[in-house]
Amino acid sequence: PPTSSVGRLFDAVAAVLGVRDRVGYEGDAVVELEQRADPGERGAYPVRLDGGSPFTVRGADLVAAVVADLDSGVPAVAARFHNTVARLVVAGAVRLRETTGLTTVALSGGVFQNVLLLDRTVTGLEAEGFAVLVHRRVPPNDGGISLGQAAVATARALSGPSPD
Repeated sequence: PPTSSVGRLFDAVAAVLGVRDRVGYEGDAVVELEQRADPGERGAYPVRLDGGSPFTVRGADLVAAVVADLDSGVPAVAARFHNTVARLVVAGAVRLRETTGLTTVALSGGVFQNVLLLDRTVTGLEAEGFAVLVHRRVPPNDGGISLGQAAVATARALSGPSPD
């Protein structure tokens, strides 16, 4: 099903690989999938970005490639999946730079708590000439979103009633 959450794609691949089909907490399966990834693996799956603006990623194609490798006994499937997601982020940033001229990328969202994915994505973006912003003091997951929401609510409360 369509989603804007890369975390759900990680959950799906974790289930396909038999890592976990039920989670005890948000990100449970993703953490275990990262632990199974061979950091020395550099291979990735041939998945593309579809459409213009906005573009989409065919997650079903990526899951199908994972299943094909799993059925063929190919090792390092978890790492190849991570590498593919990182390459898709880089490809998306390059495509957006072509239309917007932007050269700075901020990596946020719970999926970027995944150290392997974060490292591969930052490396790829920097190789393409992007400046990359990552979280340092505030987590990239829901905790960071909550802090941002609290900051906006406080600013609105301090500025008085909204002109709506």
